[in-house]
Amino acid sequence: MTEFVFGPYRLEVDVEATRAYYAAHNEPWIICTCAGCRNFAQAVKLLPQPVKDFFAQLGLDPEKVNELCYYNGTESTVIGDCWYHLVGRVLEGSSQPGDYAEFPAGWYELVEGFSVGFKNACDLLPEDFPKPCFQMQFNYTLPWLLEEKNPYAYE
Repeated sequence: MTEFVFGPYRLEVDVEATRAYYAAHNEPWIICTCAGCRNFAQAVKLLPQPVKDFFAQLGLDPEKVNELCYYNGTESTVIGDCWYHLVGRVLEGSSQPGDYAEFPAGWYELVEGFSVGFKNACDLLPEDFPKPCFQMQFNYTLPWLLEEKNPYAYE
């Protein structure tokens, strides 16, 4: 296990086990055909290098996302969040049972338009995911790349 500190979060991550899990699962991860998911599948390839580096150091593939949500945007951008699972645990910063705030330690900004939060509880965890594990929530502003109108644009 490797220890990482990102702002208020202290994590213990089994980087190799995380990387191995995602490498062993080559099936398509984004199977929804809504405009947001189709756009994410293209736009995630264009993440800024510091964000790509952040994912790589944790053993994550940004294209292998567990769940996607979209909130708003403009004609040229979309704002949303998604989450990923990692092998390990949050040592400091995670919510505790009974906490009102899901991410009481707040958001850790990677670069403008991209931030993360961590928690020990995992939503929609695949049955075969190694344990112990935790979840990373990823907030993003991505370019709208599809030729169709952005249905999440609220200007």
